[in-house]
Amino acid sequence: MLSQQTLLELFSPLHNWQERYRQLIILSKQLPTFPDRQKTDENQVNGCENRVWLSYQKQVDNTFIFQGDSEGRIVKGLLAILIIIANNKTAKQIRSINFQAILSQLKITNELSKSRMQGLTKLIERIQSVS
Repeated sequence: MLSQQTLLELFSPLHNWQERYRQLIILSKQLPTFPDRQKTDENQVNGCENRVWLSYQKQVDNTFIFQGDSEGRIVKGLLAILIIIANNKTAKQIRSINFQAILSQLKITNELSKSRMQGLTKLIERIQSVS
């Protein structure tokens, strides 16, 4: 999987929303398949435009590995970015991440609708709630 630095390298040369949109779609396709058996109410993130599922596993070194899926391509691409940023970090590290600042740096948040931004905030809250 990619790193936060790779994300910056991928998005920095993109000059318009169409190019960033295409990159989001590419990232959405790189998410590992999310098993249907994990598409449960417990894993569903409420408050998003599309249905979104997010699960995680705590590793022996106290870091987390996230998995997710969404019915919407843009939302799935955004989820991929959040997962890339949060994966392999401890709960304390995840809580200290300023996801909004990173998304702003990638020039993604400016183009999102108010409802997508609300959904994105819900995803970030869910990720940062791990313990």
